[in-house]
Amino acid sequence: MKQLIERVNRYRFSLSAVIVLGLACSAFAQPKSDYEIVKSFQTKYKAIKEAIRSAKTVQECADISANIAELETEYSADTTLLNKALYPNKYDDEINNAQIDLQMAQSRLGIIESQVNRISELEFQVRSLSGKIDSLTNANTKLMASLDVMAKALVRNRSEIDSMKRIIGRLRQGLRARDAAIFALVDSMFMQYGTNLQTLPERQKGMLIGKMQRHNVVGTIRQAAEQNLKFLETTELSGKDLVQTLREQHKFKSYWKGLGPRLTSIYVNSRDREREIANIDTVIAQWGRKADSALWAGLYKEFTSNKVPVDSFSNANEFVASLSNYFDTQGGNLKAPGTERASRLRYFLKNVWNPSVNSQWLPMLVDEGILTQAQDNQLQNKLLAWEEGTKPSYTLLYVVIILVLIAVIVFFMRRRKHLPPSQFTSQN
Repeated sequence: MKQLIERVNRYRFSLSAVIVLGLACSAFAQPKSDYEIVKSFQTKYKAIKEAIRSAKTVQECADISANIAELETEYSADTTLLNKALYPNKYDDEINNAQIDLQMAQSRLGIIESQVNRISELEFQVRSLSGKIDSLTNANTKLMASLDVMAKALVRNRSEIDSMKRIIGRLRQGLRARDAAIFALVDSMFMQYGTNLQTLPERQKGMLIGKMQRHNVVGTIRQAAEQNLKFLETTELSGKDLVQTLREQHKFKSYWKGLGPRLTSIYVNSRDREREIANIDTVIAQWGRKADSALWAGLYKEFTSNKVPVDSFSNANEFVASLSNYFDTQGGNLKAPGTERASRLRYFLKNVWNPSVNSQWLPMLVDEGILTQAQDNQLQNKLLAWEEGTKPSYTLLYVVIILVLIAVIVFFMRRRKHLPPSQFTSQN
């Protein structure tokens, strides 16, 4: 239970944004007449009372509890109007009566109040997150459309480029927030029914399927994967952004790997849903291939844009082999003058290695598990060997010094040999 509560708290989102969004939307909507407000309240209230009479499970009671809370919030501003319309009853009395009826139904069914409260909280969170997902999806769609327009217009001036970068940044944040909200929504939804869905009674399984259809869970996940794929195809990311995109794809894929089979088990008798789930597998796989390809293309561009002739690569092993070969070639090219080899090394370090590859790319690739630490060490050692190869060799200097010393010794020995005995004696 403690773990469950912790998960609920982890995924708890503030409802203020949803409430503000609802108020903003209502400002643009046509105001309802007093008759429409009263009629709407009575219709929803009647549905709640009927649901209480037919409730059989803790999940149904939790849904009703969430519906009562929603009803109270929705019509709290119309209390005066409803008090007049419902006379001799009052708005607050109707809400209280519904809550009392629900408690009596729970007591009749032997349902513990704490169970209902826990699941009600999860259900209210599901509804709030569903609204947040819709809002984020709509905002992301508009940003994507703006990005398409700017991309097709062949943006050239500085202000438009800066504007495009801001849109890309906002869209990235929006996509990431939308994905997180989807994960939280599905977790909250499944947590209401436990972990073993295969043994779930048909009535409860039907409720879960109904909720998933109301919140369009499968369609939302597919749309999220498609938007992420389109974003990657539309934008030209580089460096850290490419690695971050691959990280997000891996996270999404990992989550879907656990969720997909659970959905399949629920929709075992629905061919349409099974096809839609299979389509999600396809889109996520396409997104992964695109993210992976963009990552290596972006890294390869770091070399080609600076005219560093490394062999092309499309995965981690090819990258390590390509760069290792380049280091070996440069370090072992002894035919080139030492100053030329040193100049090429300085250029490589200044323009490619230090500012981007070694300081940004390699740490991120290792952190993500794309490169192993052993592969990183291999590249570092190869570069060190190249650096050692550019240092001046002192062997020839040592040989010259030794030869000069030998020549001096021989000279003095010969000179001493040819001196007259008298001079030799006097020198002694």
